[in-house]
Amino acid sequence: MSDLSSSAKQSFKSALVSAKQIVTSELELTESLMMQMASEAPPGIAERLQHIMRRKGKRIRSTLLSLVASSGKKDLERTAHACAGIELLHLASLVHDDIIDKTDIRRGVKTAHEEWGNQIAVLIGDYLLSQAMRCVLSDPDKRTLEILSQAANNLIVGEIQELDNSGNLNLTREKYLNIIHGKTAALSAAAAEIGALIAGFNEEQMAKCAKMGADFGIAFQIIDDLLDYGYGAKDLDKAKFTDIGNGLVTLPLIFFLENAEENEKEVMQNWIKNIQQENHSEDILRKLEESKALEQTKNMALEFLDSAANIAEELPDSTISERLAAVFLSMAERGN
Repeated sequence: MSDLSSSAKQSFKSALVSAKQIVTSELELTESLMMQMASEAPPGIAERLQHIMRRKGKRIRSTLLSLVASSGKKDLERTAHACAGIELLHLASLVHDDIIDKTDIRRGVKTAHEEWGNQIAVLIGDYLLSQAMRCVLSDPDKRTLEILSQAANNLIVGEIQELDNSGNLNLTREKYLNIIHGKTAALSAAAAEIGALIAGFNEEQMAKCAKMGADFGIAFQIIDDLLDYGYGAKDLDKAKFTDIGNGLVTLPLIFFLENAEENEKEVMQNWIKNIQQENHSEDILRKLEESKALEQTKNMALEFLDSAANIAEELPDSTISERLAAVFLSMAERGN
């Protein structure tokens, strides 16, 4: 078992920076390929893509892919093209998610649909999705494209399932985990699996790496659920209570409803159903804190992170194993 207490010794930001130092060349080439794609896009699209790409994210998934790939047979070009595909697919999903969630601000600036309207934003997201697949068309192993395209399918299915369950206060823990496996974890699972493929790992090792990425992705979404309530949040780059405002039932609420008395359930259900008319966000937060639902949620995230770290420790390069495990374990404490 990994030492979960080590997560408190290093911040997520510093652990990620330390991990990125190993794969600087891969990440720099990834950025170059993405900006080249944007600059070569048709007029009207190029400018918008360049605008979106100036708001760089943490590049967590491309870092994961690069680290796993670098733990075996190194191939800079293959790795960078695969990373560009992963990042563009992630960016496409964010553009579409922001429309669905009616998010106005991301990373401190207006979202695509706020800048150009829903119609253009949808099409920009579609363009990013198509370009993501083009990034790996020339990969010598057709499984790379298969893994990336399956991840895109899983993302879409996960989002649809989440919308279908909007306002479903009977959502089970198992169904919730299935939804976030699709909408979030599928992409980090694909990143780790493609990295293992490039590294030259066998099928069993690839499957383990895919599980590592999935466990990390599930934990990442669970922590996001907590941040949406402001739990552990620092300099959050989007508004709090977005999920509950959109009728999304996430893990803290599921834990609360599993253990609440009937009268408590009725009060909570009434608050959620009328959240748009009467702002009960702070009331809901207070109940979640009192019931220890937020603490239970954090503990579940830690279980998935520990699982991911244990698999990372099996990678053949000890330095990469340690840096990757540090990223996983510190992620529980990220504040945005």
